Amino acid sequence: MKADAPAMLVPADTPGVLQPLQELPLSAPVSWAPQTVGWWAVAAVLFAALAGCVWAAWRHHRKQRYRRAALAQLQQIEAALKNPQERVAALAAIAPLIKRTALAVVPRERVASLGGEEWLTFLADTRGHFDERSGALLSLVSYAPAEQIAAVSEHEAQRLVSVTRDWIAHHHVEI
Repeated sequence: MKADAPAMLVPADTPGVLQPLQELPLSAPVSWAPQTVGWWAVAAVLFAALAGCVWAAWRHHRKQRYRRAALAQLQQIEAALKNPQERVAALAAIAPLIKRTALAVVPRERVASLGGEEWLTFLADTRGHFDERSGALLSLVSYAPAEQIAAVSEHEAQRLVSVTRDWIAHHHVEI
């Protein structure tokens, strides 16, 4: 073994010609941190955009809270429709639910006094799919005596619940 080659870097069985060779020194690992101001600016813009998206999603989620509450109440009404003792009360609860949902997003002066054809026109204008039959059924369950409400067929009741669910989930009001 030669004296100029470090003893620990050269294995004992290395041929004589290769003994003076040394391993190349490795450079320091490259940092993942941005090295220029431009990359810091890009990171700041991306962080601000992400924070803005999260904030907008949170605001949208909070604004739609009334829909989630109305849909949960409609689900309770639908479950009550299956019970013969609660059926009339459940059908009668659909119209006030729609009115409360509308009052959650529309100024009271514009909606509270609506009734009859004006109310059905409002529902149609806000992307409601209340046709002539379901509109008449909504008026019936709003104002008719319990005997007439009890005469509503199961199919008509399900249709009214379906149209109500669709309106609650998709209505849009221009203020």
